[in-house]
Amino acid sequence: MTSGTIVETVKDAIAVASTIIESAEKEVCWLVPAPLLVLAAHFNLNDKSRVLMQKGGHERGITEISPLYVEVVSALIDIGVDLRHIERYGGAFMVVGDSRQSISSMDVNAQDLSLDDNIVAFWTESPDYTAYPLSSFDRTWAEATNAQKRLEELGEDRPSHL
Repeated sequence: MTSGTIVETVKDAIAVASTIIESAEKEVCWLVPAPLLVLAAHFNLNDKSRVLMQKGGHERGITEISPLYVEVVSALIDIGVDLRHIERYGGAFMVVGDSRQSISSMDVNAQDLSLDDNIVAFWTESPDYTAYPLSSFDRTWAEATNAQKRLEELGEDRPSHL
């Protein structure tokens, strides 16, 4: 059986995601509901992502890009995160670092989350287990809309290098 840790609060899940980003050397991939990105930004995860990319790493993310979340999405794009949009996404979240560690949750009601809310997520450093959420991420990535295209649909101007 895969060893790992059950994570039980939003605050702890953000701390685990921070650890995954900090320890990654090559790539971080995530699928996160937009309201959770807002909470994560308050804990400086964007700074950790910036450091990863300054060291030559890469970050890909999938979330809902709607008018309500343009600011948080734009901040991620500005630091170099390769983003894609999925319509009305508000379910489970996952963060995978270097294909060797991950956190993935059961379905969450992201609209009403606060830091102390209880969740059920699994954190592991098992590459065998991490292969599953990464394959789910890759399938979703292939179907998701490019962030630049989505921002144009919303009438937002962004650099065309996306």
